[in-house]
Amino acid sequence: MDFIKAQTKTNPIESSKYEKMHQEILSSKNMKQASSMSKKIIQVAKEEDNPYELLKGYECAYAVTIDSTSQKYGDSMLNLAIKLKDQVAIGNAYYEIGARSMTTFDYKKSVEFSVIAYDYFLANKKEDVRYVIFFIGKLKSMINEDESSQKLFKEQYLHFKKNLTQKYNKYWYRHYLTALIMANAKLHKHKDNELLIKESYNFDGTNKDVNLSNYEAFFADAFNDFHMKKYTSALQKINIAIGIMDKTNIPVSENTTLLLAQCYWKTGKVDKAFLFFEKIKIAFFKTKKTFLSARPAFDFFTEYYKKNGTTEQQLASLNDLLEFDKYEKDVKSYVQLKLKDFDEKHKTEEEFLTEDEQKFGNWLSIAIISLSSIAVAYFVYKKVKAKTHNEKVGASEAPTTPINFHEQQQTEEERKNEISTDTGIDYSLYRPINKLTVDQILASMKNFESSLGFLEQDLKLTALAQKFNTNEKYLSKVIKVYLGKTFNTYLTDLRFEYLDEKLKTNSQFKNQKIKEISSKLGFGSPEFFATAFKEKYGKSPKEYFEG
Repeated sequence: MDFIKAQTKTNPIESSKYEKMHQEILSSKNMKQASSMSKKIIQVAKEEDNPYELLKGYECAYAVTIDSTSQKYGDSMLNLAIKLKDQVAIGNAYYEIGARSMTTFDYKKSVEFSVIAYDYFLANKKEDVRYVIFFIGKLKSMINEDESSQKLFKEQYLHFKKNLTQKYNKYWYRHYLTALIMANAKLHKHKDNELLIKESYNFDGTNKDVNLSNYEAFFADAFNDFHMKKYTSALQKINIAIGIMDKTNIPVSENTTLLLAQCYWKTGKVDKAFLFFEKIKIAFFKTKKTFLSARPAFDFFTEYYKKNGTTEQQLASLNDLLEFDKYEKDVKSYVQLKLKDFDEKHKTEEEFLTEDEQKFGNWLSIAIISLSSIAVAYFVYKKVKAKTHNEKVGASEAPTTPINFHEQQQTEEERKNEISTDTGIDYSLYRPINKLTVDQILASMKNFESSLGFLEQDLKLTALAQKFNTNEKYLSKVIKVYLGKTFNTYLTDLRFEYLDEKLKTNSQFKNQKIKEISSKLGFGSPEFFATAFKEKYGKSPKEYFEG
């Protein structure tokens, strides 16, 4: 259930009345009940003029409402978050819309918004990246980056397994466990899945309070059986999962329908398979979009009509397959391109984490030898407390780098020597990057800005690092320390500064089509430009330019 993400607090004060309503959503027996309670929160929050509870009401309603009105809740959620200028809330809104877009097969929007959400969380509330990583992992699985998605799922599964005291953590543990089982199945790691599947069923048996995800154990088990070619067993389990979904008013997803149809096909029940595959095919040609794993449906018809159809039907089925292949190639290439940006950031964060953990490990080893056990406990306490404080301060402050034991012995005079008298730069903040490298990167950034290099189409961190003759890890850190921004924010701010200047000096600039303006500013898509623009100026490009 995605709506549990809405329980992330955007305001530290929450009345017991709202808390009770949120708990009722978490304990809902079906989606209809959850949707009704979400709308009640919206109504009460509007009456009491409580913007933060209204925001959470929109989040909940957007996630659990399954009819056509859901989109208005998503728009209201993002608009209110931008109006409040709450960076975490804006990140939440992008996250929710990105997640929901995946369920409607709008994968381009999903990957755009998910990567934006990842940036916001990374800059403002790092612990929340765990939520958006789930959908990024799903996108990776859809474009067959199975090893990468499996790694993401396993990391987060292990984290939530250790933190099951809060109910919404239980939901996320369940989601990641299911995703990990499915990723392992695709990679034929069935031995690993034996214990995970048992764990999945045991979790449902001991956590009756987590009502709306009980079908996942059977679905994941069926998926694993299918990849082991145990089609009869998979068919039985997938039907049990569908029965649970029906009872809890959870819509049967197209992926579930596909797995059911494939099981019928593999067990020789061709007539039943035909009906389900046909629904998938008809829906694709009606909406011109579908889920990326739908190819077996089109393969089925080429094989079916080859045996049972006329020449005309055979040609039509081949044309249908080619149409799907074209769609699949277009979406996958776009998603793959956008996920490279995530890979660069996630890799950098992992490297910094590993580096910092190593420094802390070195420091602790020496401290254990040098200090009494009471002193060690005190220093560990102070370090953890300091880390907690830094996380609460926010993105406006430059991140600190953990200092090892030897660095703690550094004299005040040595510290002063690390601060340039010419520029006032405190090079100690950039460790482990040396002074010369910091200066070189800063000079490259200055040249990059003056030469309008930021207008390059779809510019990535890795590509810019190569132009600067450095690596993405160092460039990302210098930007973060020097400007207090992520790479994406740095790039976006430069582009809008350029736009502001253009609007002042060229009155005709705004008369161009939005797509043309987006392209000239270097944005990868008009959609991304529009969302970034609205966040910056509080209006859509059309509203702003026509105003």
